[in-house]
Amino acid sequence: MIKKYLPLCLIAGLLVSNGLLAQTASPKQAPATPAATAKPATTTKKAAQPAGAKATTVPAIPRTASGTVDATKIDPIKLTNQMMMVFMERMKAGNYAEAREIANQMIFGHENFQPSETKEYKSFHSRMEKELYILLEERQGRKVDVVWVEQPISDGFYLLSILDFQEGKHEDALANMQRAVFWNPVRSAFYCERGYMLLRNNAGPNVLMSQVAYSKALELADSAEDFAAALRGLSFIFVERRLTNIGLACLLVAQHLMPGNNEIEEELLFIRRNFPDLYNSMDLKTAKETLRTNKILDDYAPEHVQVLIRLADSYKSPKDAPRAISILHRAKEIAPKNQEVNRRLQLLEKK
Repeated sequence: MIKKYLPLCLIAGLLVSNGLLAQTASPKQAPATPAATAKPATTTKKAAQPAGAKATTVPAIPRTASGTVDATKIDPIKLTNQMMMVFMERMKAGNYAEAREIANQMIFGHENFQPSETKEYKSFHSRMEKELYILLEERQGRKVDVVWVEQPISDGFYLLSILDFQEGKHEDALANMQRAVFWNPVRSAFYCERGYMLLRNNAGPNVLMSQVAYSKALELADSAEDFAAALRGLSFIFVERRLTNIGLACLLVAQHLMPGNNEIEEELLFIRRNFPDLYNSMDLKTAKETLRTNKILDDYAPEHVQVLIRLADSYKSPKDAPRAISILHRAKEIAPKNQEVNRRLQLLEKK
């Protein structure tokens, strides 16, 4: 079975997700000032634009007179989307030098955010991600002050990783992906891309660690796109391991989440042609039972709804009720039968 997983598709997914998460973004806050003046990131000389190509202005990260990042002027969601769009343009045109320069701008000054035993600096995409990280850390018995650095550092390392992989520098790609995960440990797409890279490494496929990465991506997925992408990765691994029934189950659940997706349909066609009896014997209900039997999530992890309820509860003022209702509607999309979510929605919508 051929598994198509293009990095540019993941980048496009991040752009869509950023827009959807804008409603849960935190109120504008400046992160803690780095301890020392940042040194400019190493950048390459700008490559020439292809003939006839329309140049797009590269959005610059605001900096102070001393050269440090002026975080108070950064709109993290808007800036990330702008820079990723320009990055995609440069990369599609084969202009890797300028694409790398954009990614280096995104991580500018990252080394000056030094964590301690009681404080951590992270580069999230939304308040929802921050709250999810705090919730997961609390379950591990850790209580630290998490500062949201409103600069797209995690995305910068992610894009550097994509570039490294395209240029055949697979070890560098995995190292930069690990840095992206460090700055944002709850981003599902990062783990999906890591799983892909581990399967196609120059040093040879690492199937076990790839499965771990895709499983983590599944836990963290809070959208149909991310959940289906993680299931597709797991499906490829299970089919390669001759566990075709589990692989088929992954694809059927992914198809339910993303009906009409061409890549999922192609992968299902492979199984239908090569294992017709198995294909005809499994429906969505059987697929979900197969996943549960093998301790694989067949639906979103409950933590996502818990985080959304927390966020909705944080809006105490009556004038903020529309925001709370919007967040609860998103929780309902994730878990339509959740009684607590439905109860809270009914109460708020009656007011």
